[in-house]
Amino acid sequence: MDAAAARDEVSRARDLAALERDVAADARDLAMRQRDRDFEQQDGAHAATGAEIIIRAAGQRKRAVRYRKQAAEQRELAAIDRLQAAHDRESGALERVRALADRDTLARQLAIVERDPLTGARTLAAGLTDLDHEIDRCRETGGRLTVARVEVVALETLSDTAGPSAGDELLERVGALIAEQLRSFDLIIRLGDEEFLCAMSNMTLHDARRRFSQVGSGLAAAPDPGAIRVGFAELRRQDATAELIARADVVAHPEP
Repeated sequence: MDAAAARDEVSRARDLAALERDVAADARDLAMRQRDRDFEQQDGAHAATGAEIIIRAAGQRKRAVRYRKQAAEQRELAAIDRLQAAHDRESGALERVRALADRDTLARQLAIVERDPLTGARTLAAGLTDLDHEIDRCRETGGRLTVARVEVVALETLSDTAGPSAGDELLERVGALIAEQLRSFDLIIRLGDEEFLCAMSNMTLHDARRRFSQVGSGLAAAPDPGAIRVGFAELRRQDATAELIARADVVAHPEP
């Protein structure tokens, strides 16, 4: 975000510089037009005598040469100002494109950081922030919120005996089955190495138990069976996030 903001600042500075150059070029053109008018007026002035006419003509020719040289220089500078202004605007546009690219890159990086690459669940920090928001929303609307704390049974033992890849495969299956049973907007968080936390708005405790029973049945029916323990809790008005999670502790509320 710092890089994108810096690029935005550069693009604004270039736009301002381009505007200033345009103003300077216009001022140079205006000054030269005024000089041309003054010279024409002087050139058309009436001389009282023949001698004065000759002297004035000579002076006017000298001034004309000087004015034309100055005018050419000023118009050249005005043209340079306009070219530089165009360059500044082009550079400013490029900086804005780069700033947008920086933001897109950051968004993609954040999306990767906020998702557990193995299970697709929300990572702990991102997920708990989402849970805080969901709790606030339910309090504001008076809605129901049920959470389920899921522990994968004997995961460490499986990893020790069959290898880490076997444990990863089991975790991946658990994550997929949970996502299959829950709704697309329900929150699934990777709480720890072998734990998930799920938050389901406007879902009864009975419906939540039924859905996770289906998850357990799916694991048990697999060629390489697995099992989970699940604890549930419903949001109370006085609950802080940590208290709600603690009340769903699977040790205190085992679910076969």
